[in-house]
Amino acid sequence: MSCDIDGVLEFLLYVGQAKRTFRTGWVLHGVEKVESVADHMYRMAVMSLLLPTVAEESKVRCMKLALVHDLAESVVGDLTEFDGIPKSEKHRRESEAMLYLTSLLPADVGREIFSLFNEYADQKTNEATLVKDLDIFDMLLQAHEYEKLQCDNGFLEDFFKSSSDKIKTDIVQKWLKQLIECRSSGKQYKLPSDSNLNTMLKHVLYDEQGTFLYKFPSSELREKSNRFISNKTKDNNSLLTTDTNELLTNLVKGIKHQHH
Repeated sequence: MSCDIDGVLEFLLYVGQAKRTFRTGWVLHGVEKVESVADHMYRMAVMSLLLPTVAEESKVRCMKLALVHDLAESVVGDLTEFDGIPKSEKHRRESEAMLYLTSLLPADVGREIFSLFNEYADQKTNEATLVKDLDIFDMLLQAHEYEKLQCDNGFLEDFFKSSSDKIKTDIVQKWLKQLIECRSSGKQYKLPSDSNLNTMLKHVLYDEQGTFLYKFPSSELREKSNRFISNKTKDNNSLLTTDTNELLTNLVKGIKHQHH
């Protein structure tokens, strides 16, 4: 039993590595704050939930395929055509990675995950074809988001030119049509801003490589944060009135003052 638990923990650590594995295409195109492989797979899984006219059993299978299809990249990285690696070699490396990852799990679970990986790679089932389309659509939707976030319309147009015609299923073609109409019309969807204090702090206190900019003990940061929130609560009798922007500003001022 302990060996099984050790294997599951190691497997989950590799899943965690997917959260720290950047999507190579965005990095090479100069995108700021690049998404991870896990980010990509997560939204694909959510997309699977939203598929209309798809039987519940197929939706569940699509979700599983979405959550597994790029998992090997937590071991080998996000290999692209720019790496100069043939598709056959890419598949060999990813297959070996998945063999190792699934060997860490109880046999029945490992077999299922490896089977899902191969099903997606072989592209012979309706669900695999649909999830491949979701893979492409998520990439194009992400390209559109990055253009808006960086206020640089069209700088990722190459992704649309090279991939739009690869979507095969009617369902995802309709989603793509709506996205393209949105791009051409200039329609604006208000993108959510960072409302979580930790996310806001991360963008201020870390550089693009993830290096902490200030040698400031986390315990002191928490103490300052708690003290500020406590004072605001006393003043306003409600934590809901705390202005996170004000909190962020005061915390950063304190940090910078200490290190100048």
